Amino acid sequence: MNESQYDNLIGKIYDAAVMPELWPVFLEQLSEIFGSRGTVIYLMDFASRSPTCRSDEVSFIQSARTDPETIVSYERYYSKVNVWLENSKDLPEGELITTDRLFPVRELVRTEWYNDWLKPQGYFHAMIGHLLKQDTLAVRLSIFRSKQQPFSADETAGFARLVPHLRRSCMIHKSFSEVKRVLATDTCLLNRLPVGLVLFDKGGQAVFVNQTAENLARCSDGFCLNAAGRCLAGNANETRALRQLIGNAAERGQGNAMSLHRNHSNRPLSAIVVSLQNQPVPFIGSGPSVALFIYDPDRPLDLDDSLLTQCYGLSPAEARLATALLRGQTPSDYAQTRAISNNTVKTQLKQVLAKTGTHRQSELIQLLTTGFGMLAAPAQAAVIKD
Repeated sequence: MNESQYDNLIGKIYDAAVMPELWPVFLEQLSEIFGSRGTVIYLMDFASRSPTCRSDEVSFIQSARTDPETIVSYERYYSKVNVWLENSKDLPEGELITTDRLFPVRELVRTEWYNDWLKPQGYFHAMIGHLLKQDTLAVRLSIFRSKQQPFSADETAGFARLVPHLRRSCMIHKSFSEVKRVLATDTCLLNRLPVGLVLFDKGGQAVFVNQTAENLARCSDGFCLNAAGRCLAGNANETRALRQLIGNAAERGQGNAMSLHRNHSNRPLSAIVVSLQNQPVPFIGSGPSVALFIYDPDRPLDLDDSLLTQCYGLSPAEARLATALLRGQTPSDYAQTRAISNNTVKTQLKQVLAKTGTHRQSELIQLLTTGFGMLAAPAQAAVIKD
């Protein structure tokens, strides 16, 4: 491995840390340089001798020049008879070892591990390293070669130069994945809001749209987004005014509100613009600068009846009534919809008021709105711009 190849591999290692789909590219290049017949990065649990060689997520658990069925067979059975495992489980993090130092070659050829798993693939020698370790778990790298290709001391030393970078790359990838999971959780929470939420950058371009806002935009009645992610209202004057509010929030930190009139409803949308006070940092970038909340007075609140049953001990019938009242139905409308008498509804409402500690229907609606109004069914995000 010359210096040019080394530098190129280092670049691939760190590219894969933030773009995990490039791990197979790196492993293939590594295999080519080291003459590997198969290269694998996998997770090993030494307590149970259980490996994880495949991952549904895009991660550093990857392989190159390996047969998928062979990998499956290793996971299901052959890891249990791998004679190299026991003597390598205490290998420190960041260190390498060649398998001729783990198990005598003359005995290896008589094992099930060699005859049924290594030999059919043309494997005989391997270089093994632990990139990360935690208790009985290890992120393990294995590079396999044929019988005619033992690893020289120079090759082992050359590969050892890569190991610190591989370890850092795996740690960067781990931290990056944790951040992405937090962001995915935040996105899920924002999509539960029953109000529309659009986040804009400093230039007034949408960078995030929650599901409620996406539904409103899709209707194109009072509010939508153009192809560039900029907001549009129902007419030119309101479009200009809304964009001005967003601009003022981004530039001056001023929040404001306005109504967005619609053609298919007498009740306008309510638009509230809030400054997030995020200032861009050179070379670092910036987060969203402005939040736009859009409330649709015609949108019924979507509340799970079971929440009221669990919280207040309401019966299923009582919870259905409370939810219907929250959505704007009157008791008589509800009685007609459910084909029950008004007296039955009055009895149920009396029980609901008693169990929730309220005295009037208006108090009940206020309680449910403040207590549960921000919970809606989970949905997918609509991301406009990275």
